[in-house]
This record gives sequence, C-alpha cells and structure tokens, in this order.
Amino acid sequence: MQRVDWWNLFFMFFFVALVWFAYQLLGTLGRIPSGITIWDTAVLALASFRLTRLVVYDSITQWVRDLFADAAPRTAAGTLRTLVNCPWCIGLWFALVVATTFFAWPESWFMIFVAALGGLASLVQIAANLLGWSAEFKKRATIGPAERDIGSKCG
Repeated sequence: MQRVDWWNLFFMFFFVALVWFAYQLLGTLGRIPSGITIWDTAVLALASFRLTRLVVYDSITQWVRDLFADAAPRTAAGTLRTLVNCPWCIGLWFALVVATTFFAWPESWFMIFVAALGGLASLVQIAANLLGWSAEFKKRATIGPAERDIGSKCG
C-alpha cells in the first residue's frame, strides 16, 4: 500500500484555491479575459520561464534552495524543497502569478516584459551553448588522436 504524502496533497489543493482566488479577483476587477493574443501569450510564457529559471537554477537564489536543503521528505519543508528544485512544479505557480498579475494590473506589463526579455536572453544563451557544444563534438569526432593532443596543448 502506498503512503499518501499529505503535504503534496495540501499544496495541490492550496494551488487550486489560489487559482480560484485569482479568477475571483479578476472577476471583481472586471478583467476576466475573453481572449489573449499570441504576442501576449509568448511574453507571459517567457516571463514565467525566466522566473522559473531564476528560482530553480540561478546562483542568486541559491539561498532560497538552501533554506530547504535539509528538509525531511513528507514534511511541509520537504514539499517546498521539491517545489523550489523542480522547474515543472514551480513553473506552474509562476505561470499563475504572472498571468494573474498581467490581467489584474495592466501597469505590470513592463515588468513582465522585462522578465520575458530575460527569458528570451536565456534561451539565446542556451542555443548558443548547444551550437558551440555541437561544433566541438563534431570537431573532436573528425580529428584523429594526434590532432587532439596538439589541440589540447594549444588551448
């Protein structure tokens, strides 16, 4: 019999409650969207991506991950440890925050756009790294052992 992780269940229901609250807030403000442009969707996605990377991977937020590093599994802190180390998990939370902020307060567009530019810059950097690694791999695959030794002495 599998044990239920009550904290995961709690945070799941908490997230659902936040979604409901966000929808109610948008309704109260009269800002429930009837549609969204592809441009705005891309900006929101890139902003959510960048905030997710910021928390899960960037060194500037290592202290946040360290707060929960020693947390025991199946505890509230253990669930938070999983959340701040999982891009799939925290990404959903950031998507909710970014979308709610975007629709509830249109003045937040500039900050969301800045985060989206950071996300795009991250993607460009990742693509450049992949291109460089691919070129290096192909170069190493085509040269013989003697040339590899010479190349390693030069660089």
